[in-house]
Amino acid sequence: GGTIYVSADHTAGVMRFKVRDEGPGIDPRNHEKIFERFVQVYGTDNKGGTGLGLAVAKDFIEAQGGKIWVESALGEGSTFIFELPIA
Repeated sequence: GGTIYVSADHTAGVMRFKVRDEGPGIDPRNHEKIFERFVQVYGTDNKGGTGLGLAVAKDFIEAQGGKIWVESALGEGSTFIFELPIA
């Protein structure tokens, strides 16, 4: 029911994409863990996924020479950021 914000910019041969939400946020202790296969971080709004989406995204982005990470804190929403090299 919230809003999703998407933006993109480029600098120094890299495209950077940001996807931000207004959700409950992710505990910083789980930031690395959420990119592992079959990992789900249970919280207030778990929809019962498989825990594969972010792992697949990470594998794909890294296969292209990029990187992905999250910036988030509990109660403040989340921003997923990924960078891809410009060919």
